Amino acid sequence: MKGAVPSPRSGQDGEGEPDALEVDTIAAAPPILSLRFAPPSLPPGFVVRSRIDEMLDAARGGDVTLVCAGAGYGKTLAVAAWAQSVHRLDRTAWLAAGEGVGVAAFWHDVIVALRMLPVVADEARIAEFMPGPAFGDSDVAGLVDALSSLPETVTLVIDDFHRLTSVDLLKSIHRVIECGVPTVHLVLISRVEPRIPLRRLQVMGRLREIDAAVLAFTPGEAEDLCARIGFELDPESRERLMNRTQGWPAGIRLALLSATVEYGGDVHAALTGFGGGGKLVASYLLEEVLARVASSDREFLLATSVTPVVCADLAQALTGRADSRAILEQLVERNVLTVRLTGRAGWFRYHPLLREFLRDRLTVERPQEISTLHRRTAQWYLDSGELIPGIRHLVAAGDWLAVAKVVGKSALPLILTIHAGELAAALAPALDVVERDPRPEVLLAASVVAHHSRDFVTMRQNALDAETALLASGVEPPRWAQVIVALARMVAARVFTPVELYESANEVLTVATGASRNELPAVGAYAVIGRTNVAISLVLRSEFGRARVHLEDVRVEADRAGVGLTSAAANAYLALLDVIAGDLPEAGRRSDMLAKLGVRRGWTQQPQLLAAYAASALVYLETDELDTASERVDFGLDLVRHGSDLPAAVILQIAAVGVALVRRELHTARAAASRLRALSASCSGLPLLDHWVAVSLARVELLCDDVDSAEKVLAELQASTSSSSREFGSELVTIARAEVLLAQHEPRAAFDLLGTPARYAAHRTLVVEAALLSAIAADRLRLDSIALERLGQAIDAAAPIGAIRSFVARSEEIAGLLARYRHLNAEPSELTRAILVRLKVADAAATNVPATPSDPLTERELAVLRYLPTMFKSAEIAADLYVSVNTVKTHQQSIYRKLGVSTRRAAVDRAREWHLL
Repeated sequence: MKGAVPSPRSGQDGEGEPDALEVDTIAAAPPILSLRFAPPSLPPGFVVRSRIDEMLDAARGGDVTLVCAGAGYGKTLAVAAWAQSVHRLDRTAWLAAGEGVGVAAFWHDVIVALRMLPVVADEARIAEFMPGPAFGDSDVAGLVDALSSLPETVTLVIDDFHRLTSVDLLKSIHRVIECGVPTVHLVLISRVEPRIPLRRLQVMGRLREIDAAVLAFTPGEAEDLCARIGFELDPESRERLMNRTQGWPAGIRLALLSATVEYGGDVHAALTGFGGGGKLVASYLLEEVLARVASSDREFLLATSVTPVVCADLAQALTGRADSRAILEQLVERNVLTVRLTGRAGWFRYHPLLREFLRDRLTVERPQEISTLHRRTAQWYLDSGELIPGIRHLVAAGDWLAVAKVVGKSALPLILTIHAGELAAALAPALDVVERDPRPEVLLAASVVAHHSRDFVTMRQNALDAETALLASGVEPPRWAQVIVALARMVAARVFTPVELYESANEVLTVATGASRNELPAVGAYAVIGRTNVAISLVLRSEFGRARVHLEDVRVEADRAGVGLTSAAANAYLALLDVIAGDLPEAGRRSDMLAKLGVRRGWTQQPQLLAAYAASALVYLETDELDTASERVDFGLDLVRHGSDLPAAVILQIAAVGVALVRRELHTARAAASRLRALSASCSGLPLLDHWVAVSLARVELLCDDVDSAEKVLAELQASTSSSSREFGSELVTIARAEVLLAQHEPRAAFDLLGTPARYAAHRTLVVEAALLSAIAADRLRLDSIALERLGQAIDAAAPIGAIRSFVARSEEIAGLLARYRHLNAEPSELTRAILVRLKVADAAATNVPATPSDPLTERELAVLRYLPTMFKSAEIAADLYVSVNTVKTHQQSIYRKLGVSTRRAAVDRAREWHLL
């Protein structure tokens, strides 16, 4: 026993051999096991973590470092690795605390641990101090003096601090800490928060904490550990390992052990099956975690494991225990793999592996209670107004009727909010259930999931099958079911048969307005959605006045109802109405606002903004900003494949045709017209689109010098177009017919057909076009004064709105007329100057394009060209070709130059025309 304690030095004033009393005191002390006074050995493959070492190094004498976390977080090993480094080994004393130890015995062991350090062994004051059996408060001052006499600052590590339970002992430790011994840095390693007040030290800057969040492995540290043990992780396995373990060191080692013992070294397979229900994890959790939990608390853990996060009220609803908050707090304090959620006061979460283990035990021990617990959880969330968690637990309970009711009554409008993905994910199990159990309620839930995934065929079919089954019962379907079916039918109309949108949207409106708030709590949102689609259908039917009134109303109501995307859709179609009215500045302002809103809210891929992209493209087309217009077209067309707004997609393609026409790119115009024909095939019967599409196709034929085909396209509209009509589509057709007459060298007929520009006053861009064509016709008729007057009217109409497209598109025909107009107007307007500049650009671009590139494409350029028809971005092309992104962009610009185009889409079209693709 004595051999374990260094002998005191000889000399005066207390030096020399101890007296009899001291010998008896030492002899009476508990046996000393050397293991208690040495850090544990580090296991094979141990990863030294410098970030934790730095936190321990930052402490000074008098400071306390608390290393506190639950079982398996590697607290002891992390501190041991720090302590055993070369420059710390001689200055770090280690003491593993034992259970039931008293005050005197503890401080005796502390002195023994310190005297094992070379810098302390010969220090007289420490050598002389030896706690007696009655060590108490009055002796603490002497202990502090003795410790303060150390010649150098040392670190004292007390491991397993949670084992110290004596109230008197903890009070003495607290008194020593409060005194702030300047030569001792105290490190406490504990599974639970020490039962001594430490927060005052925190305020004084003397407390440093290393908790579970710090001790958890980072992805890099986990990968390093795996490599040291001999496992290589692919990115998918690494991500799964971190997701399953949350960086819990014991969990990571258990996963790797599972790979060795149960999966023959196949880490990927081991991680695929790794979870709280596995044998190794379950054994560890039973021995190291649940064995330390009271049986009543174990029942609490089992019941509350059905929910990913829990608060006291929810826990009480599940367990009936009024002390739920205290239990949750205790679980955190005892580090039973339970943490408080940051930013969500009063909420807690179990470690994923612990929760899986508990759920597994619940399934084995009380399978009959699981559905009941999920229903209680669902009801608690629904009563709290949290619909999606409530739905999630109803799904877990298998109560699909309750699920469909909640969706139809309240939750379905969330599909038009930022919570759409969460709602679809909560309902996703319906896709598996519906295959074996196609009940109406399951079909309706599956219909909502299909809508979110843009599978509109399945969406419509599931909804109609559910409706058929409900009607077969002979009882009128409940309102919540009717509204889901009506909305599915409306979306399907917008996607497949827009001519039916008006009737289907009115059906939604009828179901919604006929219901009370008790029947449909979300009735306000449904009414707004129905009215918005009614308004959109009115736009397509060319009832612009009624449409604007509805859209102005619903964009405000939609925000109040919490369906922001519906408000965005209303604003997008208002932007289109602004374009139709010729108010280009307002249309540009509104569409730009929506674009910024889309970026800010993460809505750039939402189909509700497709009409805004179409409006924006048309505005930039009219103002002759063709590159920007092309960008808007390309961005919008990326949405078309996934969108649910076919009419807006058609208008966007009309803009694409318009860009090609102004640029006089014959091949691009033909390709764009072909796409327009295909896209608009399902939109016949809608006056706005019928006229607008026909005019676009006729203009492409005129660009190809096929006047007869252009006339034929417009003649097909003759039966449905009234000569007295003044709506946009009819007037647009009138202007296009005048263009055909001019191409047929019949200026008088064109002039008479157009009439006066005032006729088109409701649509300002049409005033520009009509006045300009009338000027061209008058010029050919040698009606010089009228020609100049009409040109002036065109310029006057175009100036306030910046409409330059018509002038640039007809640059060859108006060049001489514009020169005479300038001669008679000494001070040309800003618009006139802008037109002249654009005419020069247009003339340069109108030069004949060769049938093949004069400068052949290189092999590398041809390789890049083959990617242009795909959806690959520049970075993806670069990765596929093993070159840099800048190299790909350089090749793209060279391709555009050699092909004589300015956009990716035009490059693809021309390359196909020249058989390069």
